[in-house]
Amino acid sequence: MVTKIAFLLAVVAGIVLFFRMKDKKQIEKQSNDTINAVEMKQDSICGSFVEDTTKYKVKLHDKIYYFCSDECKNKFIEKHTNNS
Repeated sequence: MVTKIAFLLAVVAGIVLFFRMKDKKQIEKQSNDTINAVEMKQDSICGSFVEDTTKYKVKLHDKIYYFCSDECKNKFIEKHTNNS
């Protein structure tokens, strides 16, 4: 009888531990999601700030320039192609 009670207590303790670990992992994941911030870069044409994940980028002399729109990107390209 004592071994059955000990076994049941061990099973219950294992279940409780499993759910506590699961909750802890969910909290850590939520915490990590809020930490992943996007870096902002300044558009060198109009001065607005854009996320570094923008699709409007130009690499010139090993430096990446970020833009808010295709229009700003094209102005930058035009400016730097005419000066070269």
